Amino acid sequence: MNAAPFDVRLVQDRLRTSVPALRSVEGSADFQSITSLQDFPAPCAYVVLAREKGQPNEPGHAPRGQMAAVSQIMVVTFAVVLAVRNYREQRGSQVADDLAAMLSATRGVLIGWVPDVRGARACQLLQGDIQDYDAGTALWADVYQTQHSIGGAKP
Repeated sequence: MNAAPFDVRLVQDRLRTSVPALRSVEGSADFQSITSLQDFPAPCAYVVLAREKGQPNEPGHAPRGQMAAVSQIMVVTFAVVLAVRNYREQRGSQVADDLAAMLSATRGVLIGWVPDVRGARACQLLQGDIQDYDAGTALWADVYQTQHSIGGAKP
């Protein structure tokens, strides 16, 4: 029985292999360790598992004290946080062009992609928002949704 959360390393691998312009693709712990916008190795991405929410279904049946075989769909929300930098201008218009290009590349490989996990559905973009901007560095977060299945056969 698989009861593990969604593995965001699948998304990281997808970005690493499909968007070569990214200098670095890391996870939540690496993102949390950054203390300043200037510390991001831009252009780079961080994939963060934001939420998993189970969809209720009819429970299985088993004798008392035993485990029932239950399979459950988990709706997964994850974020791809992008950091881009443009040293040529500090006003923002050129970094906006760089950000738009990077968003196009990352969205292009994630929207519609089906992760290789049981019960997966195609990724959908839910929203994107600027998180921070300072001296030619922009931080943007795109939020995606997919699903996977946990549970299954009795252990």
